[in-house]
Amino acid sequence: MSDVTEPKRPAKGGGLREVARRAGVSVTTASHALNGVGRVGAQTRERVLAVAAELGYRANPNARGLRGARTGLLGLTHRTAVEGGITDIEYFVKIVNAATWTAMAHDYSLVLVPPSLDGRPFESLPLDGTIVIDPLTDDPLLTRLSDMGVPVVTTGRDLSRKDAFPWVDNELSTCAVAAFEHLAATGARRIGLLTGSTGQSYDEDAAHTYRDWCARTGNPVLMDRAEPGTDSTAAAHRLLGRPDRPDALYVVMEKFGFATLAVCRELGLGVPDDVQIVVGADGEFARSARPALTALDLAPEEIGKQAAELLIGVIRNPASAGSAPQHRLVPATLLRRESTRKPV
Repeated sequence: MSDVTEPKRPAKGGGLREVARRAGVSVTTASHALNGVGRVGAQTRERVLAVAAELGYRANPNARGLRGARTGLLGLTHRTAVEGGITDIEYFVKIVNAATWTAMAHDYSLVLVPPSLDGRPFESLPLDGTIVIDPLTDDPLLTRLSDMGVPVVTTGRDLSRKDAFPWVDNELSTCAVAAFEHLAATGARRIGLLTGSTGQSYDEDAAHTYRDWCARTGNPVLMDRAEPGTDSTAAAHRLLGRPDRPDALYVVMEKFGFATLAVCRELGLGVPDDVQIVVGADGEFARSARPALTALDLAPEEIGKQAAELLIGVIRNPASAGSAPQHRLVPATLLRRESTRKPV
């Protein structure tokens, strides 16, 4: 039987920000005082340590007792997996591979961390920083990591705090417009949208952009959402079963393309003759489907590379934590295949 005990957890409301507030210092100063790094005066350090002890706050294990040393470990976790499994697996794997090679080039190693809503797996991991893929809206994990003093970079954004953390993302509004305009150029007149309802940035970017584009072009709003953790077939069926059904669909996730093709076959609709399809992320299914699906190449390798570089930069320059977080945009490319017609 193991004699390892459950790590001590901070008292409610006793995160790093609360320690800093009560001690009357910045979050960065509080983190440096607790972890024994940086230039912090003895009186300030003692005050911060006393407040932390009063709140039961436990400093991030990656810095505990190291006096400024680093472990060389970076974490990576995927937030979509919280809702029942990673969805576009190829996109995820390419981000992980690129981030891993980039980390190694800078003498770091990457650790895949199981997803959880409360961030508990991070409490006992000696990480120098973490990449969070597709954060939730008002993501509790980002709050937890911030309170622990762990540097974070996200791919995609927490829409409620999009300016609070460094992030790397595609310019998804431009991507979606490129898909809509491609379909319009082929002669489609009722272009619909199939997206999710996770509240994650890629879903909401697509929905907002679609409504704006419809208002600008006069395209009727033909949109449905798949519920988290459910089969997107039901949403595709609702859209394609309408009396005024779309004659073209932009589906945000690759797996939605699979559901849409299945519903088209069930309803006797030909692709692309009756319904054209564009998927918002390229992958093996999009390439091997019959017909092959027009898709957006989101350049996940570049996203992973830039996320790792950005995180390492934050770790190596802690002073940058007090400045405005960096944001990087990666362009995407529309790959035309057999599921859409040639422009007329």
